[in-house]
Amino acid sequence: MKNRIERMLLPFSHKNAKKQGIDPDFPDLTDGFDRSLEAPGEGIPVISFCTEPLPAGTYALHVTLKAIHDTGVVYLFAGRKQMHDRIALREGEIYDRTFYLSVAEIIPRYHSHPYFVERVFFSVAASHPKDIVLCFGSVIPVDIPTVFLGGDSTVTDQPAELPYHPGSCYASWGQNLPYFIDQAAAVENQARSGLTTETFRREGHYGNILHHMHSGDFCLFQFGHNDQKLIHLQADKDYQKNLIRYVEEVKATDATPVLVTPLGRNIWNDDGTYNDLLKEHADAVIRVAQKEDVEVIDLHRWSVEFIREHGLNASRGYYHPGDYTHTNDYGAYLFASYIAMRLKVIFPGVFHTAREGETLTPPNNLWELMDQKNNRVDAPGEKESFDRMEKSVDDLLKAVKRAKIGT
Repeated sequence: MKNRIERMLLPFSHKNAKKQGIDPDFPDLTDGFDRSLEAPGEGIPVISFCTEPLPAGTYALHVTLKAIHDTGVVYLFAGRKQMHDRIALREGEIYDRTFYLSVAEIIPRYHSHPYFVERVFFSVAASHPKDIVLCFGSVIPVDIPTVFLGGDSTVTDQPAELPYHPGSCYASWGQNLPYFIDQAAAVENQARSGLTTETFRREGHYGNILHHMHSGDFCLFQFGHNDQKLIHLQADKDYQKNLIRYVEEVKATDATPVLVTPLGRNIWNDDGTYNDLLKEHADAVIRVAQKEDVEVIDLHRWSVEFIREHGLNASRGYYHPGDYTHTNDYGAYLFASYIAMRLKVIFPGVFHTAREGETLTPPNNLWELMDQKNNRVDAPGEKESFDRMEKSVDDLLKAVKRAKIGT
């Protein structure tokens, strides 16, 4: 690969970002932490670093950390708050690790045209930041497969409040997937909140993938949460047609398409039975995979089985407080672990290094500990209205019913 110049990590501060030529109001283009959003309850301070501008591509991020004192649990993120590791170091212990990640253009939320991410960001969340120091940090280009992600808010890189708390932030399985597979491939997440199989293409997100996709890469698609709110995107209508088109186009690039059934919601009927709102769309994904002879990861079945087994109240801890669709980092970690496990089984030649993570279990009373407020900026567009529906079970049920009966 050309231009193998090593780029060093430099301290990054939102307060001084403009001096570095960085717009601090774009968490999608920086470290994924939004300084304008205040997290409820006690959280963990975050310190971040970044490189100078660099071209699009896949990169190896090499970091060396040293513990000045015992650290407790430390979370390591790269890019837009993509989780890459969870560690705990003893006093004097050295941590030396190489991560792999992607740099490309994205269309940020509330915007309609692409912005180039331009830099690699690395963030450390530690209860006592002075207990751990970055001794070395550098980035060089590498040739490694890329896993592209297409989907909605349950897949996208969600910005997080500060200070960081794994239970109070929105998070997705897409931005936790690097934790499990980053020794096998880089993850480029082009999923965005409120999207359908239709708007993912129409608004240009899919175009960003096609621009960078090569032979040997993978593309995972997970849609359904918003498609089911529209009459023409019901499971037996254009939803399937759109998925088939994506599959055929990715095949044409000599990359590998993988379909993922939609993540289950934690919604129950009044009689105590589980309300599986997404079963029809999940079944449609499986039919498309069979018809097109492509691999499918049945996240819907696995997540619904988990929710049913644990029940409404125990499952709540894996979702953002007050929300029954969007996960926090506990849920994102849980469901990403399943995606990674299936990738390892289906493609052992590529994902043989995918690791298994220890259980990341939320407190039993997480929702009671957290302020159940929605920190996200409101807007009048379709994507934002779809996102709002997910915050209200009643509104969601009405929207899904209207779409199914065609009114």
